[in-house]
Amino acid sequence: MHPNEMLWRRLDWNLIRLFHEIVQHGGVSAAARNLGRQQPATSQALSRLEDQLGVKLCERGPAGFSVTPEGKIIFEIASEMVELMRQAPDLLAQTAGSVRGSLRVAIMTQVIDPEFDAVLQAIARRHPLLEITIDTAPWQTILDRVRVGDADLGLSYVQILDQVLSYEPLMSETQQLYCSTTHPLYGRSFDNPRALSNESFFLTGRDEPLELVNYRRQYELGKKVRGGSEDLGELKRLIFTGAAIGFLPTRVAEADVKARKLWPLLTDSLLPTYPVYIVTRPVQSRSQPAQLTLDEARRRLRAVGPGRA
Repeated sequence: MHPNEMLWRRLDWNLIRLFHEIVQHGGVSAAARNLGRQQPATSQALSRLEDQLGVKLCERGPAGFSVTPEGKIIFEIASEMVELMRQAPDLLAQTAGSVRGSLRVAIMTQVIDPEFDAVLQAIARRHPLLEITIDTAPWQTILDRVRVGDADLGLSYVQILDQVLSYEPLMSETQQLYCSTTHPLYGRSFDNPRALSNESFFLTGRDEPLELVNYRRQYELGKKVRGGSEDLGELKRLIFTGAAIGFLPTRVAEADVKARKLWPLLTDSLLPTYPVYIVTRPVQSRSQPAQLTLDEARRRLRAVGPGRA
């Protein structure tokens, strides 16, 4: 038997998968935390893989973590293996004549869109064996999860479109500046945002869209920060205290405005607007549940027509 064939027969494929996680997370410690493993055990497993292959796969030390040329080759092989195993439930389901597996959706907090709700309802109704999970996360985390395959589909604001992911425009989101009934500005309206530059603000932190960041900088808003939250539901809770004002998507605040719990402070023509996308992996690496969901969304969006706000 050829020595190379003997190597691949005795190779522990679980170690290959572990090495894939280590590279994906940028180091042994980060991979161990993500997998719920002890760092020494993860490091020892990496050493066993290097011993089995007879090559050094990565450099670890004060200079940081880096992958060797040999490690890059093994990582490419590992990536193909992981992708094939991700596709296995879909391929088996096709053979059985029904869609099984899972649809993992990552979404920004408090995204309100009846059309996407209708898409999920249709998918759940047509495919009763499909498991659907939804997790909330900041927009950058959503893109990262879709990119590495930890989510099949994301609903997210996107700062820069890249070629690694696929984007389908879903809707436009508009931000308005709100105060509560107990705030001194309740009932007033402003056609010059700079008039509010000395007010205290609650902010959304790293989940704030770039368009809103630039808007605030243009009008010098948010110089006085009272606090904030990346979760829009919690941000709204803070605004309700009356201690400061803050931006929210208009759809998130709509019911509270009608109930007179929140007051919009800016003239509608001044409001910052940006697109929200359905984000998936490229078609060649897209899961069947993600493709089915995307097809349903495209069908419904075509029926509604362009320019949906």
